[in-house]
Order: sequence, then structure tokens, then C-alpha cells
Amino acid sequence: MKTSLDTFFDPKSVAVIGASNTPGKLGYIAIENLMKIGYPGKIYPVNPKVSEVLGLKAYPNVKDIPGPVDVGLVLVPAEVAIGVIADLAEKGVKHAVVVAGGFGEVDEKGASRQEQMVEIARKAGMRIIGPNTTGIISSPARFSTTFQAGVELRPGPAAYISQTGNFASITFKWILSKEHFGISRVIGLGNKCDVDDADALEYLETDPETKVIAMYIEGIKNGRRLIEVARRVAKKKPILALKSGRTSAGSRAAHSHTASLAADDTIVDAAFKQAGIIRVRNYMDLVNYTKAFVYQQPPRGNRVGVITPSGGLGVITADACESSGLQVARLSEETLERFRKASPPFIDVGNPYDIWPSVSLVGMDEAYRVAIESMFEDRNVDAIVAGFMVTKGFTELKDNSFIAAASRKHSDKPIVVFATSEWEMVDRMQADLENQSVPVYTSPELAVEALATMYRYSVIRASL
Repeated sequence: MKTSLDTFFDPKSVAVIGASNTPGKLGYIAIENLMKIGYPGKIYPVNPKVSEVLGLKAYPNVKDIPGPVDVGLVLVPAEVAIGVIADLAEKGVKHAVVVAGGFGEVDEKGASRQEQMVEIARKAGMRIIGPNTTGIISSPARFSTTFQAGVELRPGPAAYISQTGNFASITFKWILSKEHFGISRVIGLGNKCDVDDADALEYLETDPETKVIAMYIEGIKNGRRLIEVARRVAKKKPILALKSGRTSAGSRAAHSHTASLAADDTIVDAAFKQAGIIRVRNYMDLVNYTKAFVYQQPPRGNRVGVITPSGGLGVITADACESSGLQVARLSEETLERFRKASPPFIDVGNPYDIWPSVSLVGMDEAYRVAIESMFEDRNVDAIVAGFMVTKGFTELKDNSFIAAASRKHSDKPIVVFATSEWEMVDRMQADLENQSVPVYTSPELAVEALATMYRYSVIRASL
């Protein structure tokens, strides 16, 4: 289904109003980013004072551009932006990203400006993203409106809808530098003067590049429509959302940030539940839980097989499971017998399975291979949490490919890994396993919470 937002994410041309030859200015960075990431469309710098920007012919006004313009990127101050929107409307441009602040989030004068801008756009059939935003990153189209310097792309199946520019800048860079999954789209909504969360969800509903959707929300513009669209989308793709402004202090901060009025938190909880949206409570959950959905399928049930490198970590993981609504599975006798054969005779095996006695008998690789393959093959197990303690020359796996191989063979059962001990080795293990689609976390609690979130989605999807 084609939506009114499609052109935002695959434009054939963009006019950059406020283009500049001065390094560090928004109009310089935005064009430099487009060129560096290999945007294949036409870039039209607009600046009445120069004849070219970064080697591209510049135009005094968007109306002077000879060809059609798909997206207008408005980088001028708020007091000038209304006139620019009028020029875009006259040019016949149907999509605009307005970056500047100084609108509804500031004062009544700014709110009036915002209303004027929207009125002009609506009469012209134009859609606006923003204002007060970094805008869009569309990896498949190699397109970006962000003014964060040095944008890079790593295409993947995770999409972010955000009411803060952080996700097109700070968090995006964190994911690229620390995580290993890729991003399909970032949709920075800013003040949501026109395009809102429901519009963005509706676009992502049929986006073939997107498998999981994460949202950061300060204020809800049209709750009824958001619930209606989200219920439809959640049947196909998981939606994770962090709704801020839960406290009076957070509500005041949200209003000054994007002119958002935070709804009563109890009402938000009920609305999200009705919509099939999984509510998360912490900022980094939008990274940690998203990657679980990127790499693995949600479990059919909540029975978990737990493998840990020590008894203590087994207890901690079991506590985390029960606290998160998961059950520590009752293993089959066949699985227990396989564990006994790989362990010293004096060991009483069970679930959680403390693997260290087996490691001392048959070695790291064989102990973990037996444990993971047995858990995958056990009909009483719906998902696996496997813990590793990695220390150079002592607890290293010679070849971890059997983990991903077993996961692919039993793709209906997710596996999440946590690893601890020497940081450099944990980092290396995370890169290695995640490049094989097995998510890795740095604590048992994080791994279990990610798995529990996937299970919550299974329950939600079945109820919609």
C-alpha cells in the first residue's frame, strides 16, 4: 500500500534551502552528508548569495529550480521558514522537512508561526515532518536530512520513530559503533505539526525493509488513530515504545522540548495495551530489545532453558526469568541424560544447567555444544538463555558456529546469549555471534528481559 509519506523515504530530488559553503553550518553538513552516503538523486542547494555549494549549482529560490523537487529540506530560521514553505507550495513540492526550532515548543508567537506554516502546507497538499527535528534517515535510499556530521549507513530491519533528534544522531551513532544490527529508517517527528506517530507507523506497516519498530514518544497527538493504526501494524511487526513525561518534571521538560502535553500515565498504559504496543521503561531498551527481534523470532511459549558458566549466575538468571513472566523449563529425561553423560558422575544436573563441571570434563566447545543442541531439541523448551564467561586462554570457544547452526535449524526457538569477564573478549564474541544473528548481552538480566519482551509480543500478536 502506497502512503503519502513514501516520497520522503525515496526521493528522486531534494532542495536544501539554507545551503552553505561554510563548514559546520547546517546547510553545509546536510549536503556533505548526502554526498558522502551516496545519495543517488539530484541535490539542489538554495541560497540567494552564492552560485554554487560544494561544487553543486545553487539557486536563489526553490522556484528557480528547473526540475521537479520531491523533498524540500528547510534549514532556515523559524521566522523565515513560513515564506520558504509558501515558495515550496508554489513550486508544487509535496514533502518538506523543517529542521528549525522556535515554533510551538517556544511560545505563543512560535505556535502561531507553526499554525500558519501548516495552513499553507494543507492548502497545497504538502506533508511536513517537523519542525524542530533532525528529520529522516532512509538507509535503502541512501537519503538523510540530518545535520549531524559524518552520517554513515548500515542498512537493516530496525526502524525508529522518534520525537527527539537523538535517534538520527547520538543513538544512531551508538548503534553503528557498538551494535551490529542495521537500520532501515529513522523518522524524527519533532513537534509533529503535521506528520505524526500514526502516519509514520502506517508507512512502516508495509515497508518491506522494516521488521521491528521502536518509538520514542513525548506527547500523543491523536490517540484514537494511533491505537487504530498500531493494532493493525502490531499483527505484522512488533512495536516497542518509550513514552516519556511520566512524572511532573518529565512532563514539563517534554513541553519545553517539543510542545508536548504528556497524558496521564495510567491512560497511556491502557492505550498501549489496547494498541498492541509493548511499552518499555528505559531509553536503551529501544536498542537492547530491538536487536533481539532483529536477530531472532519470538518464542511460542515462555518455558526457558538456562545454561550458565556458574551456579550463582544460574540462580540470578532463574530469578530474572520468573520476575519477567518466564518459566524455567522442566527438562525432559532425555536432555538430562545427555547432560549426565557430558558431566562428572557426582554432578546433579538440571535447569538451570551449570555447565562448568561439564567443561572441566569434556572442554568448552563440546560442553556447550551438547548443552545448546540438547536444549533446542527438548520439546519442553521454548527458548534458551546461554551464559558465557570468556577469559583469554582459559574459557575461549575455539569455534562458536554451532550456536548459530543450531539456531537456524530450530528457528522457532529463540536463543539469547549473555557474556561476561574480559571486556575485549566479550566485545569480540558479541560481534562474532551477532554477525551470525545471535544477540549477545552483557548481563543475564538484560538477556532475559529481551527474551521476555519477545514473549510478550507473541502473546500480544495472538490476542489482536
